[in-house]
Amino acid sequence: MRRAARSNDVKHTKFWTVAVLLLTLGIARAEEPFDSTFDRLARVGWFGFGPTGIAGVISQGERDYYFIFSRSSAQEDFERLYQVGNLQAKCYALVALRMLSPGKYKQLSQTLRTGKDKVITVSGCFISHEAVADVIKQIDEGKYLLQPLR
Repeated sequence: MRRAARSNDVKHTKFWTVAVLLLTLGIARAEEPFDSTFDRLARVGWFGFGPTGIAGVISQGERDYYFIFSRSSAQEDFERLYQVGNLQAKCYALVALRMLSPGKYKQLSQTLRTGKDKVITVSGCFISHEAVADVIKQIDEGKYLLQPLR
């Protein structure tokens, strides 16, 4: 009988431990709402501005860039994008930060200037792999000095 009672106590304890853990994780996740635009831009497939592809439309990444740029939290969002995004996302973040916070742009871009990593870029119908240092030089030169769409 004692063995059955002890087994029930262990099951009861495990149940409540798991329940409290799940509840805690749910509350923590609820405090930070999911941002589909930010998430999509953090995982963007290529970096580029202007007409792309056969149809000559702006890419989803560029649309997401403009949407985030229009927010009152744009600088903080682009700093966070630089921290969590892939290499293409980092390039979008750097374009924005060059305008929003030149000092932060200089600081963050410094680490990529000497790297050998390649970023996937798109220009018109052409997709290529460019050294991220070369893309940063283009950002420095103002090639991507863009204002958000109105």
